[in-house]
Amino acid sequence: MSQTPDPENGADRLQALWTKVLGAESDLNLGFLENGGDSFQALTLSTMIHKETGIEIDFLDILESKNVHAISDLLRSMPDTH
Repeated sequence: MSQTPDPENGADRLQALWTKVLGAESDLNLGFLENGGDSFQALTLSTMIHKETGIEIDFLDILESKNVHAISDLLRSMPDTH
């Protein structure tokens, strides 16, 4: 049984995805690059977000984000496409 992606659920799960990509020691209040993330990891996180929510976020938005909360806000502001 396939689960429909949900933007709200994805925004709520974003912290878990962030930690999965960057590691448990990552700081949610620091930017992606400040946490040691790179473009490959940003692309990985972008793909994971898309699978969770059905919303595509450009990996550059992840790289340039202030912190995980900024990405969550971006996710919530994007239109639901399904």
